[in-house]
Amino acid sequence: MTGDARALPVGYEFVRMLGSGGFGEVVLARQSSVNRLVAIKRIHGYALADAGALERFHREAKVLAALNHPGVVRVFDFRREGADATLIMEYVAGQSLSEQLAQGGLPISAALTTLGDVAEALKAAAAHGVAHRDVKPDNVFVLPNCRAKLGDFGLARIVSDPSVFRTADGVATGTPAYFPPESGLAGTEPDEHSDAYSFAVMAYEVLTGELPFSGLGMLDMIAAHISRPPPPPTAVAPGFPLAASEALLAGLTKDPRSRLLPAELVARLAAVPPAQWPARPEPSGSARSRPTVRSSPPVKAQPIRPPPPRRAGSRRLAAAVAAAATLAAAAAGVAFLVATPSAEPAGPLRVQSISHTVVPSSGRARCPSAQFEFAATLKTNGQSGSLRIRWTRPDGRQTDPVTLRVTRGQRTITALLRFDVTGAEPLTGAAVFHVLTPRPQEQTSREIRYEC
Repeated sequence: MTGDARALPVGYEFVRMLGSGGFGEVVLARQSSVNRLVAIKRIHGYALADAGALERFHREAKVLAALNHPGVVRVFDFRREGADATLIMEYVAGQSLSEQLAQGGLPISAALTTLGDVAEALKAAAAHGVAHRDVKPDNVFVLPNCRAKLGDFGLARIVSDPSVFRTADGVATGTPAYFPPESGLAGTEPDEHSDAYSFAVMAYEVLTGELPFSGLGMLDMIAAHISRPPPPPTAVAPGFPLAASEALLAGLTKDPRSRLLPAELVARLAAVPPAQWPARPEPSGSARSRPTVRSSPPVKAQPIRPPPPRRAGSRRLAAAVAAAATLAAAAAGVAFLVATPSAEPAGPLRVQSISHTVVPSSGRARCPSAQFEFAATLKTNGQSGSLRIRWTRPDGRQTDPVTLRVTRGQRTITALLRFDVTGAEPLTGAAVFHVLTPRPQEQTSREIRYEC
């Protein structure tokens, strides 16, 4: 459905594109039988995490379809079309909360109304056993009257996107800026308590104009959520009410069972007299929620170990870093997904092979915009050491070098380059992945073509 009405389900008329990205496309369509506008989201087969996750999401979609809560973007239908998944959803006319934050945010009264609607949506979903897994401003849709709806339930569990981190056993976690600390622990299934942490991060951002942890690379940000106390809102926003600050910090506690649930948090915030709230802060320019996080300068990628778990058993966070490359902004970045098998390595660190994949697999896309994703998979001998790498993008520009510390036993490393193209100027080229040290190597991807 990139730029046209490709393969719309029978009974739906194409209206216009709403968006596209590495995971798929969203179009606005009209359901002919009832003259209803709907949003149709296709998730590409190559972006799905695994068949089991897709089936779990299918079950959740059925629950959400029956939920019929005013704060939840309704799911009308779920379809499997070959390897792809297609959702037919309620169309919500309005702005995302992230767009509102970028424009200066909401007045306190409106912000509490919006947060209250999201809290009630999460409460209703939790009552039906559904966790969202990726609560962030991008997934909150604000109507002109400041009422809000929460969308994209469960998608974080099935989409293989650099914005979605997975622990060693494959559990989806979410966007790093809203990362629940317990989601870095293998064997931990996200639930209403992890949603509550992400919600508290979002509430902190909405009410102070800042994220609790900002200006950090991805790994440092994840580590901060796991081990660092967030700065009190009173230290971030002058004049911020003490009672509201204490409520937000209670929502951000590291212990899931001690954490305020969203409805409890909003109730405490709403109890603060309106006169005690400061004037709305201007947006600071700090990173807002996005499907990927841009890193400039590049981030040092190092494996992170969370604090020792309370229960017996070894748990480890799988390191990941992600960034986007955009022609218009001339920004570029890489993502690293590290697998850690247990076989014993031998000798100094060596890269034994490099292989490439490109999304879309055809390597072709048409204007007005497109996104390509290049993945270079490195096979190593599993020894510890450092890799210094960089990409040459299809437009000939190079990313800054990045040093990746590899620990003993890490035999597979995937480096991702996401490359967005907009405008009418055609582009043909390939991405080149370079290993600079310990031994120079490079591998060229297949050629991609962007044309009108």
